[in-house]
Amino acid sequence: MPSFVKRHKETLLVALSGLLLMAALNVMMLQYHYDVWTNPKVGFWSAFYNRFELSGFDPLTYITISKWRPLYILVRHPLLAAIMWPLAELNSWLMAEYGMNCTIFIVAVVWTLLASASWLLMFRILRRLTGLSLAHSLLLTAWFFSFSHIMLVTFTPDHMSLTLPLLLLTVYLAGKAINRKRAMPLWQSLPLLFVSTGITTTNMVKVGLADLFTQWGRKPFPRIVLHFTAYLIPLAILAGLYFYQEDTVQAEEQKSNTEMMVKKAKRDSVFAKQWEKEKVDIKKRRAEQIVDIPIVTNTEHHIDRIPSLVENIFGEGFLLHEDYALMDANKTRPALVRYNYWWYYALEAMTVLLLAAGVWCGRRKRLLWMTMAMFLFDMMLHVGLEFANADTYIMTAHWAFLMPIAAAYLLKATEMRPVLNMAVLCSLLFLTVFSWGHNLKIIVEHIIK
Repeated sequence: MPSFVKRHKETLLVALSGLLLMAALNVMMLQYHYDVWTNPKVGFWSAFYNRFELSGFDPLTYITISKWRPLYILVRHPLLAAIMWPLAELNSWLMAEYGMNCTIFIVAVVWTLLASASWLLMFRILRRLTGLSLAHSLLLTAWFFSFSHIMLVTFTPDHMSLTLPLLLLTVYLAGKAINRKRAMPLWQSLPLLFVSTGITTTNMVKVGLADLFTQWGRKPFPRIVLHFTAYLIPLAILAGLYFYQEDTVQAEEQKSNTEMMVKKAKRDSVFAKQWEKEKVDIKKRRAEQIVDIPIVTNTEHHIDRIPSLVENIFGEGFLLHEDYALMDANKTRPALVRYNYWWYYALEAMTVLLLAAGVWCGRRKRLLWMTMAMFLFDMMLHVGLEFANADTYIMTAHWAFLMPIAAAYLLKATEMRPVLNMAVLCSLLFLTVFSWGHNLKIIVEHIIK
């Protein structure tokens, strides 16, 4: 056996298991409207947008790769359309060669690699940073990917699928620096900041928090300030790219869309009335926002916070509701859906108790407080400002890595108490098996109809 394989045997086996699992999920996704999406009889927008319904995620990535267009909201995702451009060029070449739209195959391959990277990073965070055993690290990794809206982003064509491995990489690199009692170097934090922020603007807060937790107490305050001043370099580049795109491709896209809508309204009086009504509805919704700025929209104060925490954040984000399964809250799904049986709430309570106990056990660990700070930032957005409160569960990948990290510290803290440790392990094993079975059953039934 080669020395490299011997040295990295554990990592290679874990990576292979993740690759096989993520490949299987992405092969499953290929069955979703396969004929319509590989050989559409209408425009790409109509082919994808009118048939795609997966829990509030959008098909913009499919549409963008099918025929490159800057469809993403630029202020939130300044680099995302540019990142998709090489994939769109590849698809254009494949379409010319094989006479079919190969977008779903391209996404399946890229998303399999991204999800496999997330699987391996989550494992390495647990194994190397918290010091868990191989078996316990694998269990908590499997638990993390059993969460409904973590499982979904492993094969759903949404920008969250790119955000997850980047945030896990941020946690891993910052955690390594913390364990070595060193500060995170700029050659790591600046590229992470640039790419992560380019995909989703709020990611810059997560990278900044991770960096801060490696710096605080280990460098004099003036040096910390100087360190963060360097953030202006990638942010200035992103700002320049944003304004360039806004004045060129984005302006052309908006002009083209407006012209198309005006022409359609002239031909179709019914559409004209619907379009006018939609514009009035948008103005009304904007007037009701808690915060009305482009980067933070849909701050809907009419949804109560506590029910949203129960049914959406710690509910749908982890266990899919059987009613209105995987429907879109912006279309036909109500903002709040209740589970049909009380024991779903018991499982949710068990999950929250494991989180609370893990936070208490890891209260002196800087890694735990770093991930907790990221979680609190998201709760400020989704609970405080009620940002995207109707479908906040689709943001689960932004913060749910806190759960296995907290559980890792709970397992470590109970090692000297065998009965309690076994109770925690059995709880985690039960939640993992149940969540995989419950969520996968609903997802498969929805995709393979």
